[in-house]
Amino acid sequence: MEFKLRERISDQHLVGATIRIGDDWAQSIVRCTLEDCHIIVDVPRGGAHILDSQLTNCIIETKKRMKDAWFFSSDYTRCKFKGKFDSMDFGRSPRPDPLTGELDKYGDMVDCDFTEATLDSCRFFNVDIARQKFAPWPQFVIPYANKLQASKLPREWPGDYGVHMRLVPRQNPALVATTGTVKDYLKEFEISLEELEQILGDIGGVIR
Repeated sequence: MEFKLRERISDQHLVGATIRIGDDWAQSIVRCTLEDCHIIVDVPRGGAHILDSQLTNCIIETKKRMKDAWFFSSDYTRCKFKGKFDSMDFGRSPRPDPLTGELDKYGDMVDCDFTEATLDSCRFFNVDIARQKFAPWPQFVIPYANKLQASKLPREWPGDYGVHMRLVPRQNPALVATTGTVKDYLKEFEISLEELEQILGDIGGVIR
């Protein structure tokens, strides 16, 4: 199925379709039901613009590193995410609508697969993290409850991680988990691999 340049794909039930979202492709997916679809996201900035939709058994693939955006406002069931994601948010938005004050009714994420995705400093909100699959080490997932508890310990953290841990109690309580990769953590916090292992061990409950 072909979609027009800058088309807003809305109010459709699509099965097995390939949809490209980006400056040179369709603009957005709104109020759609998608099954077994392949969604290719190629946006230089901003989110993927998949809104108020239900996606089941779909592949969501990014061609470029997606950064500082979100995958809120739609339900994802048994979907597979592929590509590189940096500082992205997933799940149900913890922030109410600025106009209505209501929380988004969309945002479920059930039995999704991130084993072919690189997740640098990403966050998951209002998600059952145990029902998702993640790539193994050198990637890892830190449950927020464990990190919050560890942030209260009277101890010094290696490198710049102490600054990071002091900010942990300020996070939205809807935060469930954060992700990281070894390479990104060593660079960002100026720590060694041994110090990273110590950090993750002291936090506990890390998925790796």
